[in-house]
Amino acid sequence: MRTIAIGHYGGHSSKENYLSRGAIDPLTDIAAEEVCRMTADLAAVVRTAPLAVITYLNNDASPAAPTVESVLMMSGVRLISYPADSPPSGFPSATRAGTGEVIFTFASSYLDDYGVSGAFALYSARATGHGSTFVEVTTEIAGLTVTVRCFDDAGVAVADKRVTLLVS
Repeated sequence: MRTIAIGHYGGHSSKENYLSRGAIDPLTDIAAEEVCRMTADLAAVVRTAPLAVITYLNNDASPAAPTVESVLMMSGVRLISYPADSPPSGFPSATRAGTGEVIFTFASSYLDDYGVSGAFALYSARATGHGSTFVEVTTEIAGLTVTVRCFDDAGVAVADKRVTLLVS
């Protein structure tokens, strides 16, 4: 799913117009070179878009699993919050690992809008803390998991923080 190339969309780098005729009807058809250009552009967009944008709240005071407030994924959108330790089908789960620390677990494959399954590999994860107090948020990728940690400027773990995580 994250290793898309021009060939996945029917493009081929050496594709050219048969007999150099171009599009039959330029108002409704596209030429082979245009197909090549469009598929390359589409492949580039898919490679750079994040798989998921997740906003969650650490539940450290309880302590309990974090509450996922919203998930915007390429495989679906969830705007109704859920406890991260029991996610709806197709969405990542998360567990509280300590004060200010959450571990998200992703599936090894996801379905796209057409119901086609594609392998998923984590490439990058970035997180940002919300609120008026300074929080440094770090991420660490290990296989299909992302560990997110929240610290204050003195390096002390921060409890009950709202965080947005971008995963590619």
